[in-house]
Amino acid sequence: MSSQPAGPVRMPNRLTAVRTAPVELALLAGFGLRGGGLPVRLPPAGQRLAAYVALQDRPVRRSQVAFALWGEGAGALRTALWRVGHACPGLIDATATHVSLGRDVAVDVLDGIRFSRTITNTSADMLADGELVLRCLSADLLPDWCDDWLVPARERWRQLRLHALEALAMRFAAAGRHGLAVEAALTAIAGDALRESAHRCLIRVHLMEGNRAEAMRAYLRLCRLLDRELGVEPGADVRALVAHLPVVRKP
Repeated sequence: MSSQPAGPVRMPNRLTAVRTAPVELALLAGFGLRGGGLPVRLPPAGQRLAAYVALQDRPVRRSQVAFALWGEGAGALRTALWRVGHACPGLIDATATHVSLGRDVAVDVLDGIRFSRTITNTSADMLADGELVLRCLSADLLPDWCDDWLVPARERWRQLRLHALEALAMRFAAAGRHGLAVEAALTAIAGDALRESAHRCLIRVHLMEGNRAEAMRAYLRLCRLLDRELGVEPGADVRALVAHLPVVRKP
């Protein structure tokens, strides 16, 4: 676990309705922390504390935090709280019973979660920063960490961002932004190569752009992948998309 600050992967403020915060915590693509616009270094225990509390997104009992992170009593937690408070005031609030994220802290993955849940209702003009949105949705949650408590949060983010990428691909395609639509679909496929819904999005985007050969190539690649890995063929909904197309001999 590195103590080197990483560049935050943030949604555009107009997509998240979150103002620029005095403290910015980055958990996507690696740990990073900025206070007042400047990088802040935390020791590993402080990083773990900040990440755990942020991902709960609510006040957490001190005993729960101590057990989840260190499997012991309050001593390690008290030390970590003191070090975090000294390095970055306002990052974490603590009472006698609970620990929570400071009210003026922005967290990239929480912004991404909020966006992912509302993407189907996001207005077209708010998708203007397509490249920045894709950068956020393509990032894994603390990929270099191996802590057991991260597993549920990591899977939650993975599922949310894959669904968001698929929805985003369709939104971009409907708006005529086919390049970003293809990129969104391919990013979803990169997140899970066997995810048929992501491949279906890619095929649909190619068809919406009028690229029938590209659509068939994408379909044939999926056929080979599913046959090799699972011994199955694409589902009926995917097959129906290309049923009217001629077979491309050299995908």
